[in-house]
Amino acid sequence: MTWMQRNRERLLRWAASGLLTALMVGVGIDLDARFRPFFEAGGAPRSFLVSAAFAVGAALAGAVLLWKPGWLNWALRLRARLPWALLWAAGLAVSAAVCWFFLYTKWSGVLNGPYFRTLAYGFALVVTAWLAAGRASSLFTWKGWLSAGVALGIVFAALSAAQEVVAYPFRLSWSEGNRLWDYSLMYGREIYNYPAHLRIPAYIDRGRQSLWGLPFILPSVSILGVRLWSALVYSVPYILLGWFAFHAGRARGWTLLFLGFWTYLFLNQGPIYSPLVLAAILVAAAWRAPLVAAVLLVGLAGYYARVSRYTWLFAPAMWAAMVAFISTGIPGVTTVLRRWVRAGVLGAAGVFGGYLLPELLAWIRSLSRGVSTGGGVISIEGITSTLGRQPLLWNRLWPNPTYEPGIVLGLLMAAGPLVLLLVLFTRRKGWQLDGWQKLAVAGVLLAFLGVGLVVSVKIGGGSNLHNLDMLLIALVFWAALAWEAGLGDWLLMQRERPWWAAALALAVVLYPASQGMLKAHPLDIPTKERAAEVLAVVQQKVSQFARQGEVLFIDQRQLLTFNLVEQVPLVPEYEKKLLMDEAMAENADYFEAFFEDLAHQRFSLILSEPLWVNYQGETYQFGNENDAWVKWVSVPVLCYYEPVETFMDVGVQLLTPKPNPEPGPECPRP
Repeated sequence: MTWMQRNRERLLRWAASGLLTALMVGVGIDLDARFRPFFEAGGAPRSFLVSAAFAVGAALAGAVLLWKPGWLNWALRLRARLPWALLWAAGLAVSAAVCWFFLYTKWSGVLNGPYFRTLAYGFALVVTAWLAAGRASSLFTWKGWLSAGVALGIVFAALSAAQEVVAYPFRLSWSEGNRLWDYSLMYGREIYNYPAHLRIPAYIDRGRQSLWGLPFILPSVSILGVRLWSALVYSVPYILLGWFAFHAGRARGWTLLFLGFWTYLFLNQGPIYSPLVLAAILVAAAWRAPLVAAVLLVGLAGYYARVSRYTWLFAPAMWAAMVAFISTGIPGVTTVLRRWVRAGVLGAAGVFGGYLLPELLAWIRSLSRGVSTGGGVISIEGITSTLGRQPLLWNRLWPNPTYEPGIVLGLLMAAGPLVLLLVLFTRRKGWQLDGWQKLAVAGVLLAFLGVGLVVSVKIGGGSNLHNLDMLLIALVFWAALAWEAGLGDWLLMQRERPWWAAALALAVVLYPASQGMLKAHPLDIPTKERAAEVLAVVQQKVSQFARQGEVLFIDQRQLLTFNLVEQVPLVPEYEKKLLMDEAMAENADYFEAFFEDLAHQRFSLILSEPLWVNYQGETYQFGNENDAWVKWVSVPVLCYYEPVETFMDVGVQLLTPKPNPEPGPECPRP
């Protein structure tokens, strides 16, 4: 036994003490920066006294845990007497209290220093981990630490998502209001004042529209109810995917429960659109299914992925082939030949569902209508044309104003620990993968990585990791395959696991769980009274100008969706997201009709986000997108229309035709 092994516990204590000391120094800096004006004025507010008392108490508790754990033997005896349900309820309550403090109270803006927040979340983590140890004779257990990290992350994520489940009538983010309008059109078309025989166009795919639009089957569904459904759609499928995949990977019981929650935290780093997650659930359900059932499931997954977003069409095929080629526990697959056959058949089923079936259905529809169809986007030429339609901003791979870490570093932080853990597990624990299997994993991951990076740098993207969605889900499948091969026993059951395995496992749990915690703040929207005041003005103006001509809702179309304004005749053209997409592509042909309608002052009233002419450049967040919007939308509109009401706090501007427009040289002319 080496000197380091004999003194490992002492070294760990000193290292932890050093980290705690550094953290407390940072907390002191945070508190000094926040309360120095009060000190200089000769006083100390109660908020400082409470904050300082909490910090000192947490530091003392940490010192006792590190150097005098025997003082807490009474607490161990008390913990052993309490039922596990009460222990977990207490741990979740502590986590919820800390998360609520930063997400829902005014003190979030007061105590916003990163070190103080780290101390607060760390306190919740330690308390939850201690309670999760249950009847163990030690203060903490390894499973307790991992479970506590997942629990804290889930509580924070749930409370964060609940922030946007509100009845606030105006949009909560740049496109949220118009997205709600998009979702309503499949099942709630009768809401709108529009000729019944005409289809209302929407800039959205059928997969997302059919899923997020389900609440509109209900009559008179509220905006609160639709936002609640959206929050569930962005969370429950993630958890279900984890349960399906890791259950197929032989996880059971409470371990499976927490792996489902961890999957949610890992994928929420994107975040990932739920239709792709639902397609992945079908693939996971096919993992151990009989071949015929598996073919149907994977084919359906391919089709649903394709109708949701064309860049996803091959993802289910590749996931299914990878799983079938590597898994060792599929019933009936007992030889290498059968493994190859199953992987090939399922891959072909995914390709058929994702590529051939939509083309076949389109051809059949064209025959029934007596028209011919041209080449779709799903071809080499079509894909090349689509990728070249808008600029690629390669600087967004690296740190930039739109996404602070950049796509590459952001991905390394989000997925790097998991990849490294799986690679080292394969090498150190003898996971028997032959050359073809290793090539299958590497090929799938690299293909998804390449596509994700290219799509991420298209103008309009690159603000998060959601375009690396296929890769992140593939990593979940790889983790489930590793679990089947013994990763779980290696990490959870082994007494003397390597220190690097423990460190990587903690990073795999804690980094996804901590996303958003340091920048958490209450939802910043106007008061209910202010929203009602602005809504009354909008209602009055819409009713007034609808008698004079057409009213165009470029933005805030959810006001029509939920009958918050008079149901004036719908003008479906020139919707905000479509305008932005065409502006980023600099599609002059598309904007020709828009400019003509503006010049002839077709609309008596335009409802938009506040418009102004302010070119920013790429040194600002979404600066390139802003400049495209200004050039193709703001300038033309302001050439022929003028604001009559602007509500900056709500994000609404009402514009009417200029009495005598005198277009300048920058103004487009029909």
